[in-house]
Amino acid sequence: MAWWRLAGLGIVAVTGALAAAWLLLPRAARALIGALEFTVNACVWFAASLSAGVDSWAILGTIARGVGGALLTGRAVAVTAVLVLVGALALYGLQRLLGFEEESSR
Repeated sequence: MAWWRLAGLGIVAVTGALAAAWLLLPRAARALIGALEFTVNACVWFAASLSAGVDSWAILGTIARGVGGALLTGRAVAVTAVLVLVGALALYGLQRLLGFEEESSR
């Protein structure tokens, strides 16, 4: 009977992984292309600023303002909050799992 449960769990795990890959792969591809486009634009902007003779502190200040503005958007704060929540739940689950194993080994 334990083999049937293990086989069922394996089938569910494989199906879940395939479904996640099917749903998340297009988003990951879009995110990768967006990151590449952002990097290329940033390099072009940086090179143009250096060739125009802009002070390096002015460039760093502009970069810092851009990064700060991007990190303080509502979407970025929501993503960070969700990641913190997932991490807290994972930590709680791990603590419960290790606490359970600790009690069963006594």
